[in-house]
Amino acid sequence: MTYLVTGVRGIVGRTVVDQLRAAGKPVRAASSRPAETTVPDDVELVGLDLTDPESVTAALAGVEKVFCYAAAEGIGNFIDAAEAAGVAHVVLLSSIAAENDQNPIGARHLAVENPLRASGLPLTVLRPGAFAANARTWFPTIKDERVVRVPFPDLHLTPIHEADIADAAIAALDDSSHAGKTYPLTGPESLSHHQQVAAIAAALGEPVQLIELTYEEAADVYYRPVLDMWAKAGSEPSPVGPTSESVTGIPARTFAQWAVDHVDDYR
Repeated sequence: MTYLVTGVRGIVGRTVVDQLRAAGKPVRAASSRPAETTVPDDVELVGLDLTDPESVTAALAGVEKVFCYAAAEGIGNFIDAAEAAGVAHVVLLSSIAAENDQNPIGARHLAVENPLRASGLPLTVLRPGAFAANARTWFPTIKDERVVRVPFPDLHLTPIHEADIADAAIAALDDSSHAGKTYPLTGPESLSHHQQVAAIAAALGEPVQLIELTYEEAADVYYRPVLDMWAKAGSEPSPVGPTSESVTGIPARTFAQWAVDHVDDYR
């Protein structure tokens, strides 16, 4: 049974590859930019251009299970090739924003979810909220200055560890009872930006200063629809759950654990 993982330049896709490989499962990694992608030597790497039917057919040859990112352009080619290849299960990495089709981020993900559902392919949709890995954007200034510059320091999010998303994806791929289900996912706790920075400082063992950005200053770094959502959210704690435990049966990792796991990235 071969697993195809698309978007392996992304942190979730790469984590899925690493976890499948660690479990001794045959995995093929696909990237739209294979020349810029690095995978372990024993993992097959293929180029994947969803707008090119031949590329999609080649990537899916002999594949039974697929983990894929939400890319609307070429989704028809993917569906046709998956049906022809006899793919037994697809897990789609969507977004919790897809609960609202008026949200531009949600609409972009629904443009993939809806055709896949309509195709009849066995499908599980994962809808995580904020990634813990979004804090990677802070790494350069933490390294250089021990500073994080962020808007809305009191905003609460429920950051989810990429390893929990990968665990949920693999659990779903390996159990057909998850087909036809959609799983919203959060991390196990609501944390402000202040608290996330404090967790990173604790993992690092050194103080890290938070400097508040204005909306306009942040717009040079962050996607404006995200800033607009944050501006409306206020400073109330975010609802927690369901977490990846709803899929895996294993307690979800905390942001503090994520900070420890990545401490070498900002040391």
